[in-house]
Amino acid sequence: MAIVLRYVDSLGFVKERFIGIVHVKDTSSLTLKNAINEVLTSNKLSFSQIRGQGYDGASNMRGEFNGLKALILQENDTAFYVHCFAHQLQLVVVAVAKKDDGVSDFFEQISLVVNVVCASCKRKDLLREQARERVQKGLCSGDLETGRGLNQETTLIRAGETRWGSHFNTLTSLMKLFADVLVVLDFVKEEGGTLANRQQASGILAYFKSYEFVFYLHTMYDILHLTGTLSKQLQRKDLDILEAASMLYIGARNRRTTKTNRFHFEVEIFNTVVDMQLTEYRDRFSETSTQLLKYMAALSPCDSFAQFDKSKLLKLGKLYKYDFDDSDMIDLEGQLEIFYHSCIKDERFTSLKGISDLSRLMVSTGKHRSYPLVYKLLKLAVILPVATASVERCFLKLKLLKTDLRSKIGDEFLNDTLLCNVETEALTKVEDEKVMEQFQKMYARR
Repeated sequence: MAIVLRYVDSLGFVKERFIGIVHVKDTSSLTLKNAINEVLTSNKLSFSQIRGQGYDGASNMRGEFNGLKALILQENDTAFYVHCFAHQLQLVVVAVAKKDDGVSDFFEQISLVVNVVCASCKRKDLLREQARERVQKGLCSGDLETGRGLNQETTLIRAGETRWGSHFNTLTSLMKLFADVLVVLDFVKEEGGTLANRQQASGILAYFKSYEFVFYLHTMYDILHLTGTLSKQLQRKDLDILEAASMLYIGARNRRTTKTNRFHFEVEIFNTVVDMQLTEYRDRFSETSTQLLKYMAALSPCDSFAQFDKSKLLKLGKLYKYDFDDSDMIDLEGQLEIFYHSCIKDERFTSLKGISDLSRLMVSTGKHRSYPLVYKLLKLAVILPVATASVERCFLKLKLLKTDLRSKIGDEFLNDTLLCNVETEALTKVEDEKVMEQFQKMYARR
C-alpha cells in the first residue's frame, strides 16, 4: 500500500508527498487502517490531524459501514472522504459503454478487432510492417513531417475498465492504424487458420462499412477526447477540489448539441449517449458531500470574489469543529468581513483563478498573518484530495525498481529506494558529503 500526504507548505503551495509503502498481509479495511496508523505514528502524526482522505472505488476502501473511510471517520469525523475524481470519470465512461446497447455493441466490435488483429505475432508483424510502409510513403511524399516524437511505432490498445483514458486510446489507435488494420483483416479473411477466424474478420469488415460504425466512432471519439483532457487535468498535483468540480460539470454541460439532421442518429444515438453520460456524472459525483462543495465555492476568488458568501463560509467552519471552537467562529465572522473588503480593493487579488492561487498570494502578501482563521479555512479547502494520481505514479515507479534481479529486496530497503526515486525534488537538497558521512558512521568499514 502506497501512502501520499497532501498538505499546504509554509509558502501557501499545495504539495503531495509520497511518504512510503507498507507491506500488508491482506487488503481488509482493518488491516489497511492499522498499517496507515503505524506509518502516521512513526512520522509523529495521527488520525486526528487528517482533514481529508481519498481512494479509488474499491469496496474495502469506500464501504459505508466497514470500509477504510468509515473506520477513519469513526475516529475523526472531519476527515471528509473524496472518491478519486479521475477514477469516477473513467467509471462514467465505462457505465455509458455498458448501458447503451448501441455503444455497448460498438465497443464489443472494437474489442473483437483488437483480439483478431493482435491474436498472433504474424498478424502483429503484418500490422507493424504496413504502418512502417505507410509512414515511409508519407515521408517521401511530404504528407508526413519528421521530428522528435513524431511517427512513433504503435499498436492497437485494449480498453480497460479502470485504466484512465484507455477507451480513448483504443479509438485513437484504431483511427491512426485504420488502413493497416484493414490489410490485416483482409489477410485473416482469406488465409485465417480456422473458419471461425475467417468469419470474424469478414463480419468486422462488413461492420466497418456501415454508417452506424462511422457515426459511433466519431461521436465516442469526440466525447472521450473531452473526458481524456479532463482526466489529465485532474491528475495535476496542485489542483484544488473546486477547480476540479467546475471542470467536470462545465465539460458535461457543453456537450449538448446536434450532430446530424437524421432523427435516428441525432435522438436515438447521440442525445441518448450524452443524456446517459450526464446522468452518470450526477449520480457518481454526488457522492462527494454536496454541501461541502457548495460551502467551499464561497471561497473562490474568481471574478473578484463574485461567489463570496460569509454565511456559507461560517457553515463550512462549523463542519471542522476541531479547528474552530465557539470563540474562533466569532473571530472568523469578523475576519471574513474585513478580508473580503480588503481583497476586492486590492488589484493583486482581481485576476486569481482558484483557491490554490489565493493560498499562495495570501502568504506572499502577508494576509495569512492578518487573517489567520480565514487562511486556516482556506487550507482546509485546498487539502481535500482530488485524485489518486500521485499514488498511481508511485506504483509505476515500483515496477521499475522491483525487477527480477531485485526479487529478494527487503521491505525497508525497497521503501527507502522508492522514496528516493519518487521524491527526487527533496533529494536534490541533500549534499553527497553528508550522505557519505552518515554512511561511514553506521558501522566500521574497510
